[in-house]
Amino acid sequence: MKKTAIGCALMLGGTWMVGCIFIAAVLFVPHMSSWEGTRVWYAIFGGGPYEADLKQSMALGLPFAIGALMLASGIAILAVEYFRPDKRREPAPAAARSAELPAEASLRPAASPLSPQSHPAAGTLPPAGETGELPTMKEVRP
Repeated sequence: MKKTAIGCALMLGGTWMVGCIFIAAVLFVPHMSSWEGTRVWYAIFGGGPYEADLKQSMALGLPFAIGALMLASGIAILAVEYFRPDKRREPAPAAARSAELPAEASLRPAASPLSPQSHPAAGTLPPAGETGELPTMKEVRP
């Protein structure tokens, strides 16, 4: 459960970081006068070491990379947790199961008060002796 919560938090945080940086870059693109390659990627990462003087990019490459790593690690943690078998719910040994149930109960299904033979067909009234109420879970459990 902890790993699932950590994976969700990382994935959500990474998604917010990457998404907000993309939105900020798209809003910044119309104010750019020169760029190399794709305008959005240039607005996020910048051109080179001398680009800071021209102020033509937002230089958000490091936060974008951190957000992308957070997103990828969150997805990886959730994928591992989803596909890993749950070892806490192992079946009981055969000896323990046979001790819990009588021998005849394991061979035939338990009689149910809700069997199809005991209920009237749809649209008909129950016999006068029956109240028509359904049993609660406490009444059904052994």
